[in-house]
Amino acid sequence: MRHIHQLNRSHFTISILALMLIVSLSGMGFAADGQVDLNTGTAKELQQLPGIGKGLAKRIVDYRTANGPFKTVEDLIKVKGIGKKTFAKMQDRLTVGSSPQVAASE
Repeated sequence: MRHIHQLNRSHFTISILALMLIVSLSGMGFAADGQVDLNTGTAKELQQLPGIGKGLAKRIVDYRTANGPFKTVEDLIKVKGIGKKTFAKMQDRLTVGSSPQVAASE
């Protein structure tokens, strides 16, 4: 009987650890709705965006490191190699915090 209690405790512990892992990963660059946060996304996470390979992902991270956090998703166009067409492909998958921020048209 003692063995069964130890086994149940092990399963409980594993379940708790798995839940903690899921919660911690959700705080990273991926938002719950599949968006990528430009300010917290890793290069690997940024590569999941359409048109972003290793080189552009590294440039995004480098730009963020040198210039501070992105204020709007449209600021991504300031990164060398990302033009309006590339931005348009991924715009709906970008966020800079809890919600997408798009600069107002002038």
